[in-house]
Amino acid sequence: MTSSQTHPAIAPPPPQRVVVRKRRGASREQERLILLIQAGWVAVGLIAVASFPDLKIIPSNLDKKETVQSFQPTAIVADPTVLFTAGSESIVARAVGHAEGTRTPDGNRTPAYFGHVDPGNGVWNLGSFSFQHCREARYQCSTPEQADAFQLKRLQTQTDNLQQRATSLDLKMTLEEELNAIDLANQAPLAALGKPGYPEHLQQARKKGLKGQAAVLKARVQSFWDSQENRWDAPGLGNTETKIRHDQNRRMLAIARVLTVYQQQPRGKSVSPHHKNWFTSKLEANNPYSFQTQRNQFLWWDAGYWDAKLNRGRQLLENNEPAYDQGFQLGAK
Repeated sequence: MTSSQTHPAIAPPPPQRVVVRKRRGASREQERLILLIQAGWVAVGLIAVASFPDLKIIPSNLDKKETVQSFQPTAIVADPTVLFTAGSESIVARAVGHAEGTRTPDGNRTPAYFGHVDPGNGVWNLGSFSFQHCREARYQCSTPEQADAFQLKRLQTQTDNLQQRATSLDLKMTLEEELNAIDLANQAPLAALGKPGYPEHLQQARKKGLKGQAAVLKARVQSFWDSQENRWDAPGLGNTETKIRHDQNRRMLAIARVLTVYQQQPRGKSVSPHHKNWFTSKLEANNPYSFQTQRNQFLWWDAGYWDAKLNRGRQLLENNEPAYDQGFQLGAK
């Protein structure tokens, strides 16, 4: 026998195999460590998203050059579906929402967005469009976002109807006229979509030589006239021409205000205004359109305030509307 055969136990194991085993063991430990680190980062990311929803970026198709150009008030809207782009952040949601008092001109939410009692019929309103059907079996919505989704679908269908009516009349509506039609459909569907409705009255206003906001206001007001009953049909507005005109003028100016602010805002990515955090709160100090500023001053509904802030001329004659005058004076400071 050789010495190696006599004493096999004392023969050292191959060093290479020992090293390989150690490396494999270390690799497993490293993999576990990497997995733990990755899981930790995922958890941190989820916590950040839940804690800071304002940092979520909302994708938008509004940064396309041709789309931006189409959002001029006097532009002819060839495809009304573009007005609904981005859902609750669309120009429709902002314009109608501001007319409803649920959104500010730059798209932020007012307290009314999260729910309020309708002053006309006492029904609970929710979301940008003051949607009041959430308690119905076919909707069963409980959040402003859900309410917006339902009403956006309804308005898109109504907009298609209005567009077909306008086409049959050979009537090409501008962006401002289109948004006012949609807002009227949101406020009083029968007024906008009845026969005659907003498209027919707008055509008549143009034939009388009216243009721009004068034609829009005439069409909006006249849409509440019941030709069969030969009377005004707007019980929520007192059934008087004076009150109807005042309300329709207020809503029309709100839409014009949104369009003005919209043209000043950069396109593309936007920050969600649903909640507040340290990041957005630092931006509010110098922002006259912020939720906090408006809540403190209670001026988000005042047309005069916004017109002054936007360096626009008076839309109403002085001493014609005390609230407008007060807001204009405060907004000019």
